Amino acid sequence: MTHYLRLLSLVVSAMLLAVKAVAGIKVSQTLPSAGKPEHCYTMMNANNYYCNATTSPTQTKDNYAQFAFYAASDKANTYYIYNVTASKWVSYDQADSYSAQTGFVKMTDNKVDAAVYKISELSTGAYEIQPYTTTGVAAIYLNWYKGIGNDNPVNGNVTLGLWTDNGTKDKGSNWTLKEVGVQQKYTLFSDGMPSDATVIINGQSFTGLNAQGDQSINVEEDIQTSDITVKVGGGYLAKVTIDNANYQIDFKFIQYFTPTASIDAEKQYPYILKMPSAYIKKSGDNLVHTTSASDADRFVLIEAEQGKYYIYDRTAGCYIYYTNVANGSNQTTTANSNVKYTTDKATANTWQLMMLSEETVAIIPGSVESPTGNTPSFNFTGGIDNNAVLNLYNANDRNSAWQFIDPSKTPMPFATLMYALPGAQYIHKLPTKTGETVTSVDFGAISTLALHDDRVAIGNKYKYISGTAPAEEGEYEYTLNLTNETGDEIQSKVRLIVSNHLQSPTPMMAWLTWNWFARAISHDKMVEIAKGLEKYGLIEAGFNTIVLDDAWASPTNDKAALTYDPAKFPNGISGLKTALKGINNKLKVGIYSDAGSMTCENYQPGSYGYEAAHLALFDSWGVDMLKYDYCNSQAGTKVSYTQMGNAVAKLNEERQAKGEIPFVFNICEWGKTKPWEWGAEAGGSSWRATSDAREDWIGNNSRPGVLGGVDEVRKLWMYAGVNRFNDLDMMCIGLHGLGGPSNNTAGHQSNGGKITGLTDAQARSQMSLWCMFASPLALTCDLRETPKGEANANVQMPNPLITDADIATLTNTEVLAINQDALGQQAEYMEALSTGTSNYSNTGYDVYVKDLTNGRMAVSVTNRGTTAVSVPDIQLTSIYLKADNKYTCRNIWANTESEIENTLSPGTLQPCETKVYVLTEKAPVTSLSGVNTSLASKGSTRYDISGRKVAEDYKGLSIKDGQKTLK
Repeated sequence: MTHYLRLLSLVVSAMLLAVKAVAGIKVSQTLPSAGKPEHCYTMMNANNYYCNATTSPTQTKDNYAQFAFYAASDKANTYYIYNVTASKWVSYDQADSYSAQTGFVKMTDNKVDAAVYKISELSTGAYEIQPYTTTGVAAIYLNWYKGIGNDNPVNGNVTLGLWTDNGTKDKGSNWTLKEVGVQQKYTLFSDGMPSDATVIINGQSFTGLNAQGDQSINVEEDIQTSDITVKVGGGYLAKVTIDNANYQIDFKFIQYFTPTASIDAEKQYPYILKMPSAYIKKSGDNLVHTTSASDADRFVLIEAEQGKYYIYDRTAGCYIYYTNVANGSNQTTTANSNVKYTTDKATANTWQLMMLSEETVAIIPGSVESPTGNTPSFNFTGGIDNNAVLNLYNANDRNSAWQFIDPSKTPMPFATLMYALPGAQYIHKLPTKTGETVTSVDFGAISTLALHDDRVAIGNKYKYISGTAPAEEGEYEYTLNLTNETGDEIQSKVRLIVSNHLQSPTPMMAWLTWNWFARAISHDKMVEIAKGLEKYGLIEAGFNTIVLDDAWASPTNDKAALTYDPAKFPNGISGLKTALKGINNKLKVGIYSDAGSMTCENYQPGSYGYEAAHLALFDSWGVDMLKYDYCNSQAGTKVSYTQMGNAVAKLNEERQAKGEIPFVFNICEWGKTKPWEWGAEAGGSSWRATSDAREDWIGNNSRPGVLGGVDEVRKLWMYAGVNRFNDLDMMCIGLHGLGGPSNNTAGHQSNGGKITGLTDAQARSQMSLWCMFASPLALTCDLRETPKGEANANVQMPNPLITDADIATLTNTEVLAINQDALGQQAEYMEALSTGTSNYSNTGYDVYVKDLTNGRMAVSVTNRGTTAVSVPDIQLTSIYLKADNKYTCRNIWANTESEIENTLSPGTLQPCETKVYVLTEKAPVTSLSGVNTSLASKGSTRYDISGRKVAEDYKGLSIKDGQKTLK
């Protein structure tokens, strides 16, 4: 945390001299002539340039100058600035006015000749610094005018200048002041640090970093990238983000490929290697390029030592090696290149990776100790247009950026494994890559589906398949026929599994222990939570699974010894389930494990390699759901999760044969390796698509708040559907700033304590967006008669913690029906209708639309900002509905209903408000082709809003014979 300066009250001649100082700046009292100032600071602008001794820019740590601040007694928030490094007072020539200029600042030996500066704190925590004119403060700010370069050379002697912008647009006017000689605690974060990875910071080693920030390091100076070393293999690299303003470091481990054990290994992980415009293949005696992925060679990578790999061309049967670590020239034969091939492993040498982006790496000789952008790396040096062979060239060259592409992975930018209940309404959206077009679909044995093109020029511009799923259970297949921009024909097969025994046809609804209890869970506490769920009507609303997160087991690192902690669960997990069933027979138990050596808390063993044994154990206890984390990983995500997914599939076959409910598998690798592309194939029915959610409105990538999480998922709608959902993580409704891990927000930076929390409007927005996105809904608040801070001790709790507003939000049957709609769609982000298009922005508004059963459409509009915003009318044709047709418009939160035609008028949205509408066409024909059965036509059966059959005594909004009933 930045050392925020406190006001010093000076007693002078028994009088209190009231000199107001800016919060964050500690003024010194000892004049330089009498000794060293008490508080010294470095000055850095928002472009990460520091002042050196002449106040010119530097990024060299040894050149950072130190400054002390002395209060100017006659003016508020004003200071004399002393350059401790240069032993000079920082001055300027006072005038009636100033223009933008370089070299404005002067240096003087005596304080009497020094000038006064006004320093104001900005909302970001940074400062603006202004000089005074002869009559008052000037509307101009210290800045290296004209930027860093010829006018302000790095490590030069041109002093600070002036610029008219206070930092609103020009980061050069935003100054961060950091106190020197003070130990700062940096919190370390990581989602999914591999078990064999090590982070070294200034010589101190760390393993097992997690998303909770349980580990930290104390240092005096800002941490630089050069202070950090990450040792990791397994095809991983680490993206390191240093936040010196908030003293946090985030390590994002990205796996670019899965290594193969040997060229003879039974399980092989082949890849094609792609640079921006070509692939590698061996042709004759040369390693050349091809522009066809199907013609490219397949490579496996064999890890020789941590982070060093042999590259083996499986297609050609040879190793790729280098003969000289130097940039090559334009060569057309491999014999003259620095990169060659051999069948002799003893001749081969190893390669290493250097991250260029989250998708691309440079492939660098393994003998290089500290790679840089100038290090020679894989490159068709001289260019593919010149038929150059594979050689070496600078890593920072655009043609040195390589991707490892799994040829078995679907190339389609949408789901290709789909699910449906027998005879259910069905939709499959097919947005394509640029230049590609779906031309037709071969449906094979399926006669109830059709391809439609009425959305190709509207909204997100795609074709889609809709109709009803086959009535018989089984696995079906249809083939998509596409053409690309060059006219090539492409085919992609889609598997459609039709079953009455799907894990989770609609999103799971649960209560999880983590954000409130963390490790402090027990039988008795869970029973009291269950009583709260019953008391507040949350079980009836659908929240029917209590999930035991990390630390339910006896602490050990022995996977074979995994069992429950008898001190926490004296009657075992099965005993807990019996107790919960005694409260409400609908209640189920979920449990937690990890696809690694240990769980994220490093508390209990993970399940990697013990999948079947651990799952059998959970099943024997009566557990019905698994949340499966990815800390301390021992293999790649797809491998790790597929192993557990296979065990779950086998268990569910057994359960179906016995007439038991399916076991639910939730993948939790935080979206780091795009589980929406492979999670269903790995056996999951939902997958976390974000880092752990925090009780915050915006947040950031590693600690997302409500909108931060939504931003990361809002363009993944084409991967969601029945039994395959993007998981936005636990909701923070009802925590009221008093949770444990959920309090570790971008602005709070520690577990527990007291934070502002979500307002009622923000809580309703979270509920609205989670439901629009078809995310699993997980509560995590304290519902007991007497709340207690479990993961947040020593904080006074209101009683009850949960409010009437929280309950009204969580039990709103109409918004829940949107989440549980049987069509299973995630809302589409309508970017053209929105103004909040920048991720993590706190301004603008966002429009989402979600297809519902029976041709209905849910529409939500969210105000991202903390001031009211006016939203223009939305043309119904822009959200896939029809012109000149009348629609019933149900305003969910306002509980009103109206009739609209052609436009939807959201009007004014209050701060952080989300309005949600359900639009139902009054005419019998619906907007969604092939899905034209109205609820009114379903005879004397009663249905809920999502289109599912319900009992006559159903509580909530239901329809029978076309008549709505609300109980």
